[in-house]
Parts: sequence; C-alpha cells; structure tokens
Amino acid sequence: MTSSPDLTIFVTAGNPPTKGSPLSNETVLIDQYLKSRQDARDTPLPDDIAYELLAAQSVLRDYQLSDEEVELGRVGGGMDGGIDGFYTFLDGTLLDEDSDVLSQNFKAADIRRHADIDVWILQAKRETSFSETTFDKLESSLRRLFDLTLSDSDLTVLYSKELIARVRIFTETWRTLGIRSPRITVHVDYVTKGDCSTVGVPVKTKKRDLESMIAGSIKGSLVDVRLIGSSELWQILSSEPEYDLQLKVSPYVPLGEAYSGLVRLADYYDFLSDGRDELRTNLFDWNVRDYQGEVTVNRAIKDTLNSSSDEDFWWFNNGVTVLCSEASIGADSTFTLRGVQIVNGMQTSHEIFTALRDTDSSDRDKKRSVAVRIIKTQDEDIRDRIIRATNSQTKVPDASLHATEAIHRQIEAHFKSHGWFYDRRKNFYKNTGKPGDRIISIGSLGQAVTAIGLSRPNDARARPTTLLNNPSDYKQIFNTAVNLDVYLWLAAAQRKVDAMLTKEVDAYIKTNLRFYVSCYLVTRQAGFRIYNPKQLREIAEIPFEVDSTTIFHSAQRIEEIAVNLADDEEPDWSLDRIAKNRGFAEAVIEAALD
Repeated sequence: MTSSPDLTIFVTAGNPPTKGSPLSNETVLIDQYLKSRQDARDTPLPDDIAYELLAAQSVLRDYQLSDEEVELGRVGGGMDGGIDGFYTFLDGTLLDEDSDVLSQNFKAADIRRHADIDVWILQAKRETSFSETTFDKLESSLRRLFDLTLSDSDLTVLYSKELIARVRIFTETWRTLGIRSPRITVHVDYVTKGDCSTVGVPVKTKKRDLESMIAGSIKGSLVDVRLIGSSELWQILSSEPEYDLQLKVSPYVPLGEAYSGLVRLADYYDFLSDGRDELRTNLFDWNVRDYQGEVTVNRAIKDTLNSSSDEDFWWFNNGVTVLCSEASIGADSTFTLRGVQIVNGMQTSHEIFTALRDTDSSDRDKKRSVAVRIIKTQDEDIRDRIIRATNSQTKVPDASLHATEAIHRQIEAHFKSHGWFYDRRKNFYKNTGKPGDRIISIGSLGQAVTAIGLSRPNDARARPTTLLNNPSDYKQIFNTAVNLDVYLWLAAAQRKVDAMLTKEVDAYIKTNLRFYVSCYLVTRQAGFRIYNPKQLREIAEIPFEVDSTTIFHSAQRIEEIAVNLADDEEPDWSLDRIAKNRGFAEAVIEAALD
C-alpha cells in the first residue's frame, strides 16, 4: 500500500472479549443468537463487526432500518474515537451523503419549523463490564466532533474519514436547519455484555459528565445516554415487534373486506404514537413519498388543524388510507389491525401528530375527526394497485412507484427461486427471518448494475439514495431486455465483494472503493468495456468466484490509482471526493483492461 495518510487501508481484526463479571444466561443466549445469524451468512463477519451491527439493529429497532442502512452508519475500526456507529435522522428518516438537506441548492424554508433531528451514537463492546475509559474517550471525541469551528483537516489527525463523514451529515444538517429551530436529541448507547445493576459510582459519574458535555456543546438539545447490558439487549432481541395496533373508528361503514369511517384526532394520535410521543415511522414504509415539510398543502392542513371554528377537520381533508393483513372489530368500534401500513395520507398524519404532540394530552381535541379507509388484503398485486391509485391525485415522481412495477415483481420471484430475496417492500424479508446477506434492496441492486453493468462506479458511490430518481438512469438500470440471471449475478457479485472488503479493510475504504473493486474485477474478467448489463449475459452463466487475496490486491491497485490521480489533479482531494469523480472511474477501467 502507499504511504498516503488519507488513503491508507486499515486491516480490521476481531478482539476477544475481555474479563469482567461472570457470564449470565442472557449473555449465553445473545451469543447463540449471534452464532445463528453468522451461520446463516454465506461469508460470516468478523465477530466484533457482527456484534456491533447486532447492537445497532437493536437500539435502532423502532426505525425499521434495513441491514444495508444499519451498515451505512458503522464506523468502528482504526481511529474511531471510541464510536462504533453514528446515525442521523431527520423527522424519522435516515440521512445519507446525498440527502436533499445536504445539497447546495437546498432551502431551509422547505423544512418545517422545529423539525426533529435525532442523532444515535453507539459504542458496542463484547466485554462483560462497563468502563470509565469508554466514557472518557467518548467525551473527548464528541467534544471535538461537535465543535463547528473545527475543520475536517483539524479532525483527521485524530479520527477516521468515515467517522468524520458520518458526523458531518449531522453537523451540516444542524447548520442548515438552525434558522428553523430544530429539536435535536442526541442518543448515546453504550452496549456490553455486562450487568447494569452492578455499575459503580465512577461509571455513573462519567455518564452524567458526558450528558452535560453534549448538552453544553449543542445548546437546547435533549441528551439520552444509556447503558445497555446483556439483560437489556436480550430483552430487545427476544421481544416481538408490535405489529398489531388498535384504532377506534366510529361511525364506520363495512364494505366487504374494507371499512370507511371517522376517527377522532386524539384517537388517531394514539394510533400514530409509539407510547414515547414519537411517531411510528415504520407505518409509512410503503408510502410512495416522504414527509414534505412546510409545503403549501401541509400549511393548509396545519391551518385547518389550528382553526378555532366549529368546522370539522375531515370536511377539508381527503383523509388517510390504511392497508392491513388482518382486521378484527371489538367492542366500542375498536379495530385491531395486523400488518399495518399507511399508504396515503402521510402529510396529513405528520401534521396531526405534530399538532397534537405539541398540545397537552388533557387538551387534545376529541371532537374533531379524520376520515380513514381501512382495506384488508394479503394480495400483493391488489396492494400495489391500491398504492398507485390512492397516490394518483397528486403528482408523484415516478421513481417513488418503482416497487409496484412488473419488472421488480419478476426480479423478486427470480431471486427467491435461487435462495436470494429482493426487498421490493422494505424489510419484508428481514421481518420473516431471512439471512441479511441474502437480502437485496432495490437501491443496492441499482448501485450494483450502475457500477458494474454500466461502468459507472462513481455514480454508484456518489448517489446512494438518489440514483434511481433520474428517469433515464432508471430505464438503463431496470430494463426488461436484461436477463434476470444477470440481475442476480450482479447482486451476488457486489455482495461478495462487500463481504470480503468488510473483513479486509476499514469502513472508510470499503465505502469508497467497493463499487470500484467490483467494476475492476468484472471488467478484467470480461476483457472489454461494459456499457450495458446485457453484455454480461454469457458471463452470468458462471458464478462470480474470487478470493479475499484477489479482492485485497485489487483494492490496493485501485488505491494507487487514486493516489496518482490526486497527485496529478488535486493533491488535497480526499478519497471520498476522488471516488465520486468520473476521471477516477475511467482510470480504474483502463487499468482493468491493461
């Protein structure tokens, strides 16, 4: 490897658990749970990384993140500042580098006042105790990382590029939305296999010190620092997610397997709330658009909610559409719903939730109502048609409706017949217990096709969440002329590269080079430049086989190209900037063909 400090690959290595309190039953059960997950993977992860991801998935459970989204925030490794995971959410949505709020043309006025910014910071250790040193390290790191006067170059002396990049997602969002008075909550979860009941005064004191420091660095923020031991972690892992929800609908009209009626706003708020006065964001996983903030329509909804007149809310609002797999009606017109998804009415729901959350519970208006349609069906085709139909009144970007298109149904069926699972409906297969490294989302397949099948690893790297928003790009990526075997082969090839890079290099290198490694290897195997995934039809007849040594050497070769490009073009360029550069992609492809 070269000696460039910015582009050095760090090899990861697992550390055995250190001594502490005796193993508990919960610790044994957690180890068995983790082993079963590892055994289900084609390529088991290093033990430390597997534990970090398990801890992150547990503490972030309410957000219903996919395994890929959880992996995005993992920053553990060299120069991690005592931080293993860093995640930023805006109104319940996970932010990434290409999120709208981080774009140069973004206007803060497009986001509602007092938007919720939630930061989750994770430290996960396989030790059987809690350490004062961990809090010392966290306090020192976060004091610097939350200091807006420090530049990236100031921080790179002490911290990895990947950690700084994840923190910058939060700090730039904080800067941008500062004039909108966002409500910032910082969550710090310290997870071990220890026993929280035996934690001594020194650790508790360090915990309070960390809370005070964060509150002082981010004025007006709420801070929640938690110790999570084996008992608490196992309680999360062993508890079933709450999918059955109750909703009082009165009056209502039965229409076969569907129901239409009115719901008091206070009752609808309880339906939307998770019990901690937080919105159940997972109820909107199948909604075709995200919350739009203070756009004209939402301001009108808010004005109606805040009106002091005797006019009812549902007179001026189209209401919401709820899909469910099962519905039963009990006493007092209370519906018990299973498999609930709100597929139309997200804006209405957000405005109702926000308006009532900011009102004392005893003062919430029980006289006004919202119109609700409940449709019970387990037929996937009917569900998709309902989603399309109920969202046709307002212009919705076609990219938002991809999951309902025939090609994605075909890909899903083809993947399933070969033991892979295409996550056309977010977290569907995760919730049914399928192995995480065999689940491929629409977005990740799109990135694999772009990087390898279109020879555009720079775009796959630069646009992780917005790649499919461009109609012309989408038509190139998802085309019925491409054989389904090619899609499966590309997904499996990229997943194999990702798994081996996870074992060989640190998170920063993997994030920036993974699409280049797959593009390089496949281009070298093909022996020609790939412009269209249809060119891979014959190659896809043979499984993608490559060992870890080849992948590591490929990463080394690509890093050398990056260093040379930086020296020739811009010496101050960092690897993440180079990885988004088309010139770098061309240089890597030329090297593969040499």
